[in-house]
Amino acid sequence: MKKGPENRGTEKVILPINGRPNGPPAESVFSNDRQEDIAMLGEVFRKLTHLGAISIPVVYFFFGDVILYFLAGGLVFSIAVDLIRFYGGEKSRKFITRYLGIMIRPRETKDFTGATYILASSIIVILIFDKPIAVLSIAFIVVGDTAGAIIGRIWGKVKYVSKSLEGSIGFFIACTIVALIVPGIPFWVKIAGAFIATVTEAVTVKIDDNLTVPLISGIVMQFITNQPVILAYFS
Repeated sequence: MKKGPENRGTEKVILPINGRPNGPPAESVFSNDRQEDIAMLGEVFRKLTHLGAISIPVVYFFFGDVILYFLAGGLVFSIAVDLIRFYGGEKSRKFITRYLGIMIRPRETKDFTGATYILASSIIVILIFDKPIAVLSIAFIVVGDTAGAIIGRIWGKVKYVSKSLEGSIGFFIACTIVALIVPGIPFWVKIAGAFIATVTEAVTVKIDDNLTVPLISGIVMQFITNQPVILAYFS
């Protein structure tokens, strides 16, 4: 049936929350013309949430292994939310997507979110690495990834894969600043860890960098500190 003049302009325009044609509805401020990624506002919300994870290394540094209980509980909850997104009923999936959809990247629609990976990697590094190394490796991904993502989205010009040179530089600078703060590790070892974290983040494509960055940077720093000959030579 043809619409009359009185009905014109009254139709509600629904825009996808993540900029993709099949995305859930949202306000226009959330839309994005880059269909391979989330909107900039979603990136900001995501990284602010991500930055809140700095509480993990801080609490672990001051209070020790008690953080593991909270991380385990958070991991169970995060996995449960992801499983509901994958297999839950229509209403439950819509509820979660409505409040989290702006921060979910396209590849995460069928994969665990970054929150699940960072909780899992934090538990692993706390269990297997020395305390200062665990603290620093978690801080690398929290602070470095936040800085790298925002800088890359705003100023990134030199692109490679899905990353940018500017974002990687921002990542390394942020990691270096964190390295200056965390005690208990030789300075050059911390800078080596920051460099490894940056390279790992830059080349990680198929696997979530919230998992790879803490693990690989932690392994390198732990290996170096376990070699007295190397430490004596460079110290």
